[in-house]
Amino acid sequence: MPRRLPIYLLLDCSESMVGEPLKSVELGVNQMLSSLRKNPYALETAFISVITFAAKAKVAQPLRELIEVRPPTLALRPGTCLGAALDLLAGSIKNDVVKTTDREKGDFRPLAFILTDGQPTDDWEKAAKKIKEIKPKLANIYAIGCGDEVNFQILAQIADSCVHVNELDQDSLSKLFVWLTASVQSSIASPDDPLSLEKIPLEKGMELVSPDRLPQLQTTNKRLFFHLKCRNTRKNYLMRYKLSPNSSIYQAEDAFPLPDDFFSDGALKAPPVDSSKFSGSVNCPYCGGPSWVMCSCGQLCCLDPPIQAGRQIVCPACERVLTLGIPGSGGDFSVGGSVG
Repeated sequence: MPRRLPIYLLLDCSESMVGEPLKSVELGVNQMLSSLRKNPYALETAFISVITFAAKAKVAQPLRELIEVRPPTLALRPGTCLGAALDLLAGSIKNDVVKTTDREKGDFRPLAFILTDGQPTDDWEKAAKKIKEIKPKLANIYAIGCGDEVNFQILAQIADSCVHVNELDQDSLSKLFVWLTASVQSSIASPDDPLSLEKIPLEKGMELVSPDRLPQLQTTNKRLFFHLKCRNTRKNYLMRYKLSPNSSIYQAEDAFPLPDDFFSDGALKAPPVDSSKFSGSVNCPYCGGPSWVMCSCGQLCCLDPPIQAGRQIVCPACERVLTLGIPGSGGDFSVGGSVG
């Protein structure tokens, strides 16, 4: 029986991946599997597992030979529990990987790719330390940070090498998986050798992060996410605001329906921001309400016309009756959100 090359994909499914990014990752994994199945040696050698992480970490796809791997359906959740994902990785490798003995060769050293767009919200240091202390080396670990809010100071303490994908859009993520597929193909061709990212040409919009020049994490959050309820359907949705260039104003960007079992606990909370710093709104994805208000209980909810002083509405969370003030008359308030 040929020796196996175990490959683990650790995928960030936090709320900042909402919409196009999460769908693009799902599509990218599917395309990668399809490409690898055209390689006869990969069909013999590559065994793949998928671990997802957000508020919790989960083995979405146990280690299976390539032909049996099913493309995962990625579920959006709050939080970025990278530490929990690393614990799962260590446990999976301990249970999955066949060790070399005096009688026969075991599996090749596993490959692990971490794809994330933010910073951990749990105790990642304990998990990282545990992995570093495992001898012989647990796996060859590579981290891929997407977008402009990745904490490479942390990723560099976990991974052997880090890659930065500058944008978090469909085109950039598509190119990422083309490159990732090429990287896996290279490892399959030489499974005894550590993967050398320098030898695999990076796609446009990607760069290898030098350990000596790690990008500094920005102190100002460029995107904020707010959890709202539709007053008509009582369903939850997410509204995303983006910091305007050379400004302190956050511009409404998009709104997304949330799964019924989505809870905001576990998200990385952002410091409260004054409501005067927000510009515009996005229609509620359920009823089309063009604006939003905040109840004294802290719940945000959509607001449909007529938007006029004296109108009374009911908070969908606490059932409190709210009376609208005069639009544009001041009365700014602090709004708490998360950073995904």
